[in-house]
Amino acid sequence: MYLQMTLDGRVTGNEAQTAYSVLQLKSVKPGHIIIKGQSSSLFLCVDSRGHLRGQSDYSEADCTFRELLLADGYTRFLSSHYGFPVSLASRHSPDQLTVPFTRFLPLRNTLTVEVVSEQPPNNQRTFNVDSDDLFGMGLNSMVSPQFSVDK
Repeated sequence: MYLQMTLDGRVTGNEAQTAYSVLQLKSVKPGHIIIKGQSSSLFLCVDSRGHLRGQSDYSEADCTFRELLLADGYTRFLSSHYGFPVSLASRHSPDQLTVPFTRFLPLRNTLTVEVVSEQPPNNQRTFNVDSDDLFGMGLNSMVSPQFSVDK
């Protein structure tokens, strides 16, 4: 399943890759990242009950995640503030045996550049999260193939 964030802020899973499933990861401090939708220009955020949503304004408490790289190649993302995992399963599902979908595997984006063209941001942040050199270190940034767009 692909995690996607639509323009209205809904976070869902989709069996096929869409423009709303192309996500960018940016490091804000060692081991902590933000996740932003390429097409929606929304930040992935979690509330105090563990519900995921996309929002236009970055909030450190709600929109920062710890990135945990697992030995099997998968990645888990945990809310830095609340500790909830990013999960595509409903917390209120009547079926308690539902797989929680809390592990993610970076995959190469297979969509064309036109399909995932970034819309200009309409929000202000305290730092430039769109910079390839967020810390101003002059280093070449490394990106995960799932969260980058081929140019």
